[in-house]
Amino acid sequence: MQRRVVAGIALVALIGGAGLASGQGSPAEWLKRIFDPASLGLQVFPGAALNRKLSTDAIGLQRGGDRRIAIYIIELAQLKAAADHFQQQVGVAPEVTGTETQYLAYTFDFTAPGKGPAKLNGLIVQVTRSPFIDGKGQIRMDYQPPATN
Repeated sequence: MQRRVVAGIALVALIGGAGLASGQGSPAEWLKRIFDPASLGLQVFPGAALNRKLSTDAIGLQRGGDRRIAIYIIELAQLKAAADHFQQQVGVAPEVTGTETQYLAYTFDFTAPGKGPAKLNGLIVQVTRSPFIDGKGQIRMDYQPPATN
């Protein structure tokens, strides 16, 4: 009897642990969720390099869901040029924060209705100093696809 109880507890723990792991996804699944800006008709800033490691780390921290993320690395001196590049494509000026700090940020936020072209609904693009790579800038793109019912 005692063996059955122990075996039952072990089985429940195993099933519960597997459920948690599957909710977070695997690295292979995270790679599939790296955002492709071309899917929304956007061109990446020339010279920007996709950092798959930072992108998949950010996706893994989402703990499931279908959010798509891409993090591109650029030269630090290119922040304004990158922001201008996106402004030309989307036709909307970014929100600028951190002007008096080393963390100047240009944010294009299309998560609220009417904040830009409808095709960009659910997208946030932020151009800022990289918090992970010294002396570099980054372009982070977060895209939450519309819910399908």
